[in-house]
Amino acid sequence: MRIRPPFAFLLLAAGLLAAPPAAVVHGGAGSPRARMDGTDPAAAKALAALKAGGSALDGALAGVVVLEDDSRFNAGTGANLRLDGKTIQMDAACMDGATGGYGAVAAIERVRNPVLVARKVMDTPHLLIVGEGATRFARAMGFPDYDPTCAENKARFKRVRDILKGSDPRQIEAWKRYDWKKAWNFPTPLKEALGPSDTVGCVTRDAKGNFAAAISTGGTTITFYGRVGDVPMFGAGIYAGPKGAVACTGNGEDIVKHLVAKATYDLLAQGLPAQEAVDRALKAFPPTIDLGLVAVGPGTTGGGCNYSAEKKAFVKTGYRDQMAWSVRE
Repeated sequence: MRIRPPFAFLLLAAGLLAAPPAAVVHGGAGSPRARMDGTDPAAAKALAALKAGGSALDGALAGVVVLEDDSRFNAGTGANLRLDGKTIQMDAACMDGATGGYGAVAAIERVRNPVLVARKVMDTPHLLIVGEGATRFARAMGFPDYDPTCAENKARFKRVRDILKGSDPRQIEAWKRYDWKKAWNFPTPLKEALGPSDTVGCVTRDAKGNFAAAISTGGTTITFYGRVGDVPMFGAGIYAGPKGAVACTGNGEDIVKHLVAKATYDLLAQGLPAQEAVDRALKAFPPTIDLGLVAVGPGTTGGGCNYSAEKKAFVKTGYRDQMAWSVRE
């Protein structure tokens, strides 16, 4: 009788024990749970790509593209207009946990799916291309000119503009001399009234046990021209490696300061289940600054946020019950 080499049994066992493909998608730190009617199909699309034989990266990109094409979310079509009422600048990134490959774009304009341009950057010697250079790169890669302006982002911009201007233009100077944000006393919280500055993201595990992450955002209306948040910053907005993948959303500057994605991935690498890693990351973050994230590990998934759109308040427990996020396995 022929004796198989020991490594053959190890390979067979690894194949039998491998966790099934999985996709986890989020719709942004300020998204209500009802918006899962958008994250659910995005996660389903990502999983379908994985089950069709696609890589973890293929699945992550597929999930984000669905949300970039849904104008209710602040990414791609529907990305936030800036204060001039015309400019839309978008950031996106993706990372392949199997190879360490990374690609990102920042302050890119007039493309439909920034995350697909970020994927093209991964094939270059660079990690990040920005501004006009990113837009020119997109054209060189065959991405046509596209205006992401739509009814939804116009409505959000009008709401912000009206808040900042007030109903009587003569009051502007008086408001400039007063901390009206601190004294805000309307039933609708200021955070909700100003609209989202959220990000969409997707993390995946493929049939081979490899991981990937992808992310996209339209940034925030109240910002300087050319401002860039956490999304394209390596280790901040996303991270993927041999032990899992993480995608974040929330206040970009603070996410960068804490390198949240990499810090959460390190917890996965230590063997923590994905939900526990997410919960720890949220507990370690400043309690009154937005943060949401999703994660996938070798056999687990997790997600959550420290802000409840329904309660219109920050929370210290029940993180997984906040934010629109979806899992498909």
